[in-house]
Amino acid sequence: MRNGFTRLNPRRARCSLKANNLTGFTLIEVLLAVFIVTIGIGGVMAVCPLGVQTAKSAQMASVGSYLAQEKLEELLSKPYNDPALAPGSALEDYGVITGFNPYKRESRVSCVRPSDLAEVPCDYDLANDPTPMKKVQVEVFWRSFLLVAEKSVRLATLISNI
Repeated sequence: MRNGFTRLNPRRARCSLKANNLTGFTLIEVLLAVFIVTIGIGGVMAVCPLGVQTAKSAQMASVGSYLAQEKLEELLSKPYNDPALAPGSALEDYGVITGFNPYKRESRVSCVRPSDLAEVPCDYDLANDPTPMKKVQVEVFWRSFLLVAEKSVRLATLISNI
């Protein structure tokens, strides 16, 4: 060592290309990492449409419940002997309910025996009506998100002439 410098042996100064001296990733390692990341991102992307479908289905069920409740309240606001509460059923088909084209609604009125709430034929003579209770039922139908199946929600209540 002279003047603070070390003299190198020319025989030892050659570059060594041994694998243990190299740093970084091999091509196989990079490809494997890209594959794993792609699988992970693909899994997350596969779940997104399911979430959208579930949210849309819940929204349609909520609107169906709203439409059923709306019709039930409309019928309950009428007097007991109103023709709209006569035994039978009424159907509002798809496209008939304004602003709610994907829905149809069926209203059904029947007479029930107060003792066990079993449906019975109505003797519609109000003076001698043996069954002064009526069952009012509203069912709303809609087609599922992918138009695969028809789904529905049903609400029912009892009304009395008393």
